[in-house]
Amino acid sequence: MSSVVFFGGCNFRCPFCHNRELVVGWEGLPDLSLRDILSYVKGQKKWVEHIVVTGGEPTIQRDLVGVLRAFKGEGLSIKLETNGSRPEVLRAIIEEGLVDHVAMDVKGPLRDYNRYCGTDVDRGKIEESISILEEKKVEFEFRMTVVPFLHKESDVYEVATFLKGRGPLILQNFRPKNTLDPAYLFIEPLSEERFAEMNRKIDAICKRGSFDKALQPPSP
Repeated sequence: MSSVVFFGGCNFRCPFCHNRELVVGWEGLPDLSLRDILSYVKGQKKWVEHIVVTGGEPTIQRDLVGVLRAFKGEGLSIKLETNGSRPEVLRAIIEEGLVDHVAMDVKGPLRDYNRYCGTDVDRGKIEESISILEEKKVEFEFRMTVVPFLHKESDVYEVATFLKGRGPLILQNFRPKNTLDPAYLFIEPLSEERFAEMNRKIDAICKRGSFDKALQPPSP
């Protein structure tokens, strides 16, 4: 079992984000001290062995390293969820052994990244974070939330082809709930059948290397 620690504040403005309060207006949320969090974790040690650090975007926090050190001091394994925008922070915490698993969101094909993220993004830093994880010094996964209207189906297969051989890609179906852009509340997520079919094609891409090859029937 895991406890989840949410950090307020994010340097992206993804319109489909469903943690709206952690992106805008987060200053008004209750603020917990590290001492309070550690006290809670210690009280739950019989059941909780893991911490998930998420946001917002944890890597923009001023003393993320200190927080992770404190969690490690309690013997907890740590999963970090990040948008990959600060590779220097990602490398530092991996090199120090402060995380056991990293889940990095890949918003879509890099050529349209500003559109997916709602702000100007240094795409070079996203690629650098991918390369850091590709070194396999820590367990990791890439994740992509598939948003109808925002993404074309071909965008998903383009991302899968780009990440082929670099690490596992996990698809997440969009949830029209509490979105940063209220217009996204009216977007229907993919049906279970279509989402399952998309995952099947992603598996084929991972085995055969590209979307075009994935569409070809297997050799007899």
